[in-house]
Amino acid sequence: MSEKRLNNTIYIMYLVTENYKKAHSLSTSQFLDLDKKYHIINFVGECPDIFDSMNAQEMIEEIDQYVAAY
Repeated sequence: MSEKRLNNTIYIMYLVTENYKKAHSLSTSQFLDLDKKYHIINFVGECPDIFDSMNAQEMIEEIDQYVAAY
């Protein structure tokens, strides 16, 4: 993975995390607890191209669907 792609992936992980926390009124600690259970950040890292084209609401919905299907 190129450095540019890695940086983009990390940035997308950050965006998804912050958007999800805000949408569900979660603290960082609460989000990390969810991540331990559902591996949300790993999921985003495996398919960053999907999230790259989404707006904030779509990101939240995608994570909600992922968690519900887990």
